[in-house]
Amino acid sequence: MNQSKILYAISGLFIGLVVGFIFTNAVNRQEREEMRTELARLRATSQTKGNPPNNPSTAGNSNSSLTDEDVRNVIARGDANQNDVDLQRKIGRGFYLYAAQTGETKLLPEAVRFLQRAYAAEPNDYETTVMLGNALFDLGQASDAENFKEARIYYLKALAIKPKDVSVRTDLGLTYYFDKPSQPERAIAEYRKSLAVDSSHEPTLQNLATALISIRVFDEAQQRIDELQRINPSHTALPNLRAQLAQSKNKAKEQN
Repeated sequence: MNQSKILYAISGLFIGLVVGFIFTNAVNRQEREEMRTELARLRATSQTKGNPPNNPSTAGNSNSSLTDEDVRNVIARGDANQNDVDLQRKIGRGFYLYAAQTGETKLLPEAVRFLQRAYAAEPNDYETTVMLGNALFDLGQASDAENFKEARIYYLKALAIKPKDVSVRTDLGLTYYFDKPSQPERAIAEYRKSLAVDSSHEPTLQNLATALISIRVFDEAQQRIDELQRINPSHTALPNLRAQLAQSKNKAKEQN
């Protein structure tokens, strides 16, 4: 992921921005196209359950959304064909991408359930492993933070297959950062591993700066913000990072 998941802030003041940014940026252009493809497949799956295209329950609905009946029919077909690993994967993937793109987080538990079936059947499938980790991560953001620990399990399994996947490594770091209680030092350790592979990876630089601010390592936080500025002067997170750094510095001065 996507799968998807960048920090915008370190305090409750910015939590809304964090969630919105994660869901907006979890799906890049390629993934949006994939989401549309999976949506078409989900619709096709729904229609094979006896819901014709001109059914009044679906007539007039936008091509970019699923109806409740679509969802029920897809789930029913998936549950009736549990040995069809490809179907389980496609349904789980479709629900995950749809939830990530639309913010319909109520579909994430179903995405996790179908992806878990696909993973159980083919535990060495890298994309399924990462997607399951991503779905659990987003579920942690949307509801229970315990899901971050579950996401971590699958990210570690994925990294055992591809240890140099920087995006997955950084997502692993985020599971520590968002854990309860937060573990920014462990997150930072993973971010450093990511940067050792790709020193210009923008999400990692952003997340590292945020984590450093949270533990008041201000000099390096400024250094990482400057690096991000050099790599991408128009990066949308830069104003927020600078504001966070200034705010944290002022707070530290007041407490001294």
